[in-house]
Amino acid sequence: MEAIKRILFVCTGNTCRSPMAEYLLKDLIAKSGDVEMENWEILSAGISAVKDAEANDNAQNVMEELNIDLADHSSHNIEELELSQEDLIITMTRKHSRALVLRHPDLADKIFTLKELTELDTDSRDIQDPFGLSEEVYRQTRDEIRDNLRVLLEKLKNFELIEED
Repeated sequence: MEAIKRILFVCTGNTCRSPMAEYLLKDLIAKSGDVEMENWEILSAGISAVKDAEANDNAQNVMEELNIDLADHSSHNIEELELSQEDLIITMTRKHSRALVLRHPDLADKIFTLKELTELDTDSRDIQDPFGLSEEVYRQTRDEIRDNLRVLLEKLKNFELIEED
């Protein structure tokens, strides 16, 4: 079996949800003590991102509450990346997934929404965009992403997402 070692999170502008997911998963892996997972490459990008934008102030603030610093984050547009190198491409919404599959149909088997992978029982299958909303909405979004990432990490550890080549 080939292990998943490269994960890309995708949202719209790469300033809120996907960087929160990237840094949260890195933090969860670091705290898990799994040495093999610490070698994974976790990135984020946006479908409509402006290159080198900083993380949104509200996103930075709510991540600082967890002692996670987004100050070094610099946005990437999905078109800047070689997506075929990614083992798993995780989007925040079904719309993001559809857009990527339309552009890259050969990668459809690597593209999922976060909630598709975790199968958490929630009201919405998408992680809603907090952009322009209150810091409290960002906090709720952060917590929703973190809850899903905890489930995802356990699935990855148990090889539930890994397929044979």
